[in-house]
Amino acid sequence: MVEENLQRFSDLAISMGAVDAKIIKADQIVVKKWVSWKCHFGCNSYNRSLMCPPYTPTPEETQELLKEYEYALLFRHKPSASKALVVELERSIFLEGYPAALGFASGSCHLCEKCNYEVGYCLKPFEARPSMESCGISVFDTASNSGYDIQVIKSKEQEYLRYGLILIK
Repeated sequence: MVEENLQRFSDLAISMGAVDAKIIKADQIVVKKWVSWKCHFGCNSYNRSLMCPPYTPTPEETQELLKEYEYALLFRHKPSASKALVVELERSIFLEGYPAALGFASGSCHLCEKCNYEVGYCLKPFEARPSMESCGISVFDTASNSGYDIQVIKSKEQEYLRYGLILIK
């Protein structure tokens, strides 16, 4: 079975620094318009990063993209873990024979001191990935659909985990 064959990517994610990981069906990924609206009204990276709206794909474009995939790797990592984890996992999965592997980070991109959005192209395209949220993916609903117990963080002192996602085809 394909799903069992893909399980090795969960182990790979953990060996690379993820706290845990699981293979999910692509139809468990929830896309909602309100998610990218939260970026617009509530995030200071809106219109200031090429990895955030309005430069990232719309929720409608994301929904269309997801129709091309059957599986994804959803993983959690500590905030201190490098955002490069998404890119490294994407590349490893690509090299395993999945050329359509596509990664999404969570939260804003902070690779550059100032994003090159005014010029219109990313200075670090091999390192940067859009956030799930920026493309309309509801991390909360997707994590819940996948069996994770995800809660709203109520203070900056509270510990939390970030999520990453790699689409696999």
